[in-house]
Amino acid sequence: MSSADNWLRQAEEQSEQALAEAADLRTVVATTQGTARSADGLVAATVAPGGALVSLQLDDRVMGGTALALQTAIVDTVHRAGADAAAQLEQAIRPIVGDRYDEALKAAGSELPDIPELDAVAARRSAGSRRDEDDLSQENVFGRES
Repeated sequence: MSSADNWLRQAEEQSEQALAEAADLRTVVATTQGTARSADGLVAATVAPGGALVSLQLDDRVMGGTALALQTAIVDTVHRAGADAAAQLEQAIRPIVGDRYDEALKAAGSELPDIPELDAVAARRSAGSRRDEDDLSQENVFGRES
């Protein structure tokens, strides 16, 4: 067999391997989900690797708290579920792509979305400044005073 034939055969094998890896990556990205439960156990969330909320479960007992407490529990739980999804995705993908993990993650669009509204509210609260719409401490989940 000539060197050109060997080269062509190797190139075909590498292409087939790359296609198989791409199919594996698609499957991993499509099926990976992260889950988390709030510290009090009243909120549970499931999130896809890109940060999309897949499901949210609320225990009936959350109705006894304030809207602010519920919002905080939901946001925290969703963020932790997203971190869980990212960790699971990395664990599944890294053996397939090796040193190209960051490149593969970027290509898969699996970076967590930036939520500037949450950053702005957190910054106002830490600075001691609150807007009326930020202060929901006197409301329950239905917007009525507790």
